[in-house]
Amino acid sequence: MKRLVFFILALTLSLSVLADETVKQRIKQMQRTVPMQYNQEVQTYVSRYLKAPGMVSRVRGLGEYYFPIIEQIFRENGLPTELKYLTLVESKLNPLVVSPRGAAGLWQFMPGSGKAFGLERNAYVDDRLDTYRSTEAACKLLKRLYSMYGDWAIVIAAYNCGSGTIRGAIKAAGGKKSFWAIYPYLPKQTRIYMPIFIAYNYVIEYADAYNIPVATIDNLAVPVDTVHTNKRMTLQQIAKATDTPIETVRMMNPQYLQGVTPAGRDNIICLPKGKAQFIRKNVPDSEVNEDKTTPKQ
Repeated sequence: MKRLVFFILALTLSLSVLADETVKQRIKQMQRTVPMQYNQEVQTYVSRYLKAPGMVSRVRGLGEYYFPIIEQIFRENGLPTELKYLTLVESKLNPLVVSPRGAAGLWQFMPGSGKAFGLERNAYVDDRLDTYRSTEAACKLLKRLYSMYGDWAIVIAAYNCGSGTIRGAIKAAGGKKSFWAIYPYLPKQTRIYMPIFIAYNYVIEYADAYNIPVATIDNLAVPVDTVHTNKRMTLQQIAKATDTPIETVRMMNPQYLQGVTPAGRDNIICLPKGKAQFIRKNVPDSEVNEDKTTPKQ
């Protein structure tokens, strides 16, 4: 009996080592501008996420909607598209998530930092919840951080803990400007931030290899059309004019807190592909302009 137990334990250990080696080799082979380094911390989070296939399936489904938008904006700004996975670390692609400190949206901007990067927030609208505007703001922040450090791994760490903390860590590391050199001097939350980012890159890239499907997300339509209006319109009015379920219009436009597009500002409205044209036709004096930068599907 003892021999059987030892045999099972040895087999389990061997399979675990083999699985770890597979992850290591795959991460090495991933073509990324951001360096993907394998270590035990990364393996810990890869294993954790693979044991939660429902979560991975859901974020894959959300990614079908959000990632094409984010990728196009990143390409237009000359940023590595794999940085889109920061939204998984920050919010798991849920724009309605609000942290205990008040950060909100896909990119988890605080009210002050959001305002600094041009995100409007009042009783009627919160641009931190707007996929397009919050991603543009994230691009500005990421480019600023890269101009300071010239290292994407440090940029990712700085996105989490701020430039002041990074400067202190670099000083403690004797002036070395690489993530793994400053790693021991970072806060615990930031030390795990980069491994989590790498793990998300891996599990989404290789989800099919683990038979993790893409979940269907209710009320999110792919592909997407966007239109601009400076007129006041209710989301209910938009839903009726475009023959789109109100739940879909609300889900795709969470930034309009009162269900209304405020007058006198450039409002972006997301709709299922082909629906945008009906606003101009069915809403008199709407002055809606189709957005020519909608990501191509």
